[in-house]
Amino acid sequence: MYPLSVGCGYCLSRHICCDLLEEIPCLTCRDYHIKCPPEPSAEANGDGLDGSPREDLIHTPESHTPEASIQLAGDAASPPIHWMQPLDHYKSVAHDLLGHPVPGLPDLTPQPTFNTLLPSFIQKLPPNLPDEDLQFLATKGAFSLPDETLRNELLKTFALHVHPYLPVLDLSILLEAIANNNGESRISLLLFHAVMFSSTASIDPKHIHRAGYTSRKAARQEFFRKARVLYDFDVERDRVILIQSVLLMTYWHETPEDPKDFRYWLEIALSLAGSIAFYDRSEWASETASKGLWKRIWWCMYTLDRLVALNLRRAVVIKDEDFTVPPPSMADFNIQRHPPHVLRMLGNCEVLRGVGKQQQLAQMFIEKCKLCTTISGLISPISNASGCSPSVFTYYIQALENWQANLPSDIQYQAPESPVLSEGDRSLFAYRAWLEMIFLAASGALHRQRLGTQEYHPWHEQASPPERGIQKITQSMAVVAEGLHELDLVHCLPTTTVGLLMPVLATHIMNIRSDSPDLWGNAFRSFYQCMKVLEKLGEVYMLAESMASFFQSAICGDKDGEINAAGSSTGTPGLLPTAFLEKVLTASELKTFYAYRELERASS
Repeated sequence: MYPLSVGCGYCLSRHICCDLLEEIPCLTCRDYHIKCPPEPSAEANGDGLDGSPREDLIHTPESHTPEASIQLAGDAASPPIHWMQPLDHYKSVAHDLLGHPVPGLPDLTPQPTFNTLLPSFIQKLPPNLPDEDLQFLATKGAFSLPDETLRNELLKTFALHVHPYLPVLDLSILLEAIANNNGESRISLLLFHAVMFSSTASIDPKHIHRAGYTSRKAARQEFFRKARVLYDFDVERDRVILIQSVLLMTYWHETPEDPKDFRYWLEIALSLAGSIAFYDRSEWASETASKGLWKRIWWCMYTLDRLVALNLRRAVVIKDEDFTVPPPSMADFNIQRHPPHVLRMLGNCEVLRGVGKQQQLAQMFIEKCKLCTTISGLISPISNASGCSPSVFTYYIQALENWQANLPSDIQYQAPESPVLSEGDRSLFAYRAWLEMIFLAASGALHRQRLGTQEYHPWHEQASPPERGIQKITQSMAVVAEGLHELDLVHCLPTTTVGLLMPVLATHIMNIRSDSPDLWGNAFRSFYQCMKVLEKLGEVYMLAESMASFFQSAICGDKDGEINAAGSSTGTPGLLPTAFLEKVLTASELKTFYAYRELERASS
């Protein structure tokens, strides 16, 4: 047996006898698949006097073979046998039989190289990640990828219903790296899981159930957990990839009180972008290949910021005076016919077969950017509790109407002509409908703010123009919601849709108290049209499920509605719909809404 004072650094640090004097790498380091540098000590270096290694002790790893390491005990020329070497062929069998390491003995099982668990299209893990971090990530499923069938369906869903709304990456690079799977082109593990997560909300449930998940909600939770743990453990160091990943993680928003909601991830993306001077004015004059990607990423952050501010009546993070990124154009999108092997992987995806529908989806993103630029100006007036002046109201209403009037004809919203649409047409229709909902929500916010502190009474004979405007907008929103529900496209809408529906549903409940049979009947129909959409969103988003339960209890006069809406069906107590309503409604609307809800309870 070799003395403990002689050996490699790994064995000495763990008080393990080392056979470094016999061959390099030593037996322990071979088993653990780690480098085996000799310890630079007097005992381990040559004769112990000058520190130079003895040449006769240096062997290359190629000279080692299993056959050469096994010697007969009676062979006089054989070197002393390392005390662990006779167990070499029995370690894996013993481990399988025992199931657990023996206390007090070193774990002799060769540790798996986690890179070997990942397919060739995934980037290798950083070499400086500690072993305990890797083990923890493995227990959290971070190295577990969906099977090929589910993965391809999620990628197809991403191309149809996520990337058009958030074009934060180069779709062709992503798809070709996965389709080729030859190691020549690789993508980040964090970005891959973020793509998978963002697609789970819109995928057909049959694929989720086939993979063993009980619901899209359960799949969303698992895929988000994988992406989040990879982010928390700093597995990815490329800041552009981090920005892309966290922007896709803005699809996570489950409770109003969660501090790490989509606003949290958006602010992380903004911080990372600012740290690398991502919007340097001089950069936009260049003709680099990445210029279009940078512009799309910045406009994704800008539009998300404006929509969150509109929905939750919050201040914007990106100031207009600081935002100097030029508007996106068609030249900023990598529109192409994707190669046959990519189309085969995605089941011959209609949108990727040609450029026509890709161009339409890109144009919709450009129009969304224009709309959010208009919304940016009216966010300050609608956050003013005292209401906005007639001149400000007129200016922004006209700006919104001009945006709608200037939309290309193939992007303007129209009711579905047929209950059956092709795969590509479904993607286009959902985007058109969502743009129309944003336009209506912005117009409604202006009309509601125009009322100021006045109570809302649209059924009075002397109803004011803002009250009549609110009535018209809520009816239009219900029509759009009904079209989405008929085509089963509600689940394809982004999470911000929940916030767009809240003021509309609250208004419908107030209209139901009308003494006018026409207004009362229309309000009931519109309320349940919007409720069907909210309940469908509840199959994906916990917040939507909670809000749907709350409004059902409000319309039915359930005195325990707030408790029941707090998540008894989901097992997630603490979801407070009233807290969310206080963010999306004005003070006067809240006062009127609660008054009418009490009337419903008293009469039930």
